[in-house]
Amino acid sequence: MSTDLVPLAEAARELETTHLRLLMLVKQGALAGEMLEGEWFIPRPAIERFRAAGGDRRTDLACKASCGKSSCSCG
Repeated sequence: MSTDLVPLAEAARELETTHLRLLMLVKQGALAGEMLEGEWFIPRPAIERFRAAGGDRRTDLACKASCGKSSCSCG
């Protein structure tokens, strides 16, 4: 396993949120993640981008997860 992949629970601690919230974001396509051998992992760069974007700001994330407009400021 790559050291660039962080277990979901550890990523949640780092980002001060819950593992369920991160899993929901992965399922919505708002956060990169992958399942390996039955466990979810978040790539380190995705954690850093999430943190740089302000973390778990739900209104912004909802837009990013559902918006496909190139003119939208959430992109």
